[in-house]
Amino acid sequence: MRALLDTSAVIAVVRPDEPTPDLGDLSELAVSTLTWTELAAGLYTPDDAAAMAVRLDEYARLRALFVDTLPYHDACVRAYQRILTRVVERGGQPKAHLFDRMIAATALAFNLPLATRDRGDIRKLAGLIEILEV
Repeated sequence: MRALLDTSAVIAVVRPDEPTPDLGDLSELAVSTLTWTELAAGLYTPDDAAAMAVRLDEYARLRALFVDTLPYHDACVRAYQRILTRVVERGGQPKAHLFDRMIAATALAFNLPLATRDRGDIRKLAGLIEILEV
């Protein structure tokens, strides 16, 4: 099965302090351009050079590992509107969890399940997209 990995699942692949995600049933893994954007922003947040070097190394390893990248385009924007409608209907805040919801919109637009380590951020989307806990 092909699935879109969210940022939490991608990070867990290279972090030694994270349990290794169970990706065994997934034959094809894709990553959103938004995940690369979110990770790139995180490269510049550490206070010291050693921590930044670790993040740069992790980022390079992930980019080499996950080459199937899905773009965020107009169909994703329409899917994002559907997601925000669902969130508001269920009492959520439309401006919260921006990247998580945009990545979920990418999964919806490409008709893929979303593999995540952080189900809490997208729990209001149940029934709209398939969510896989990894």
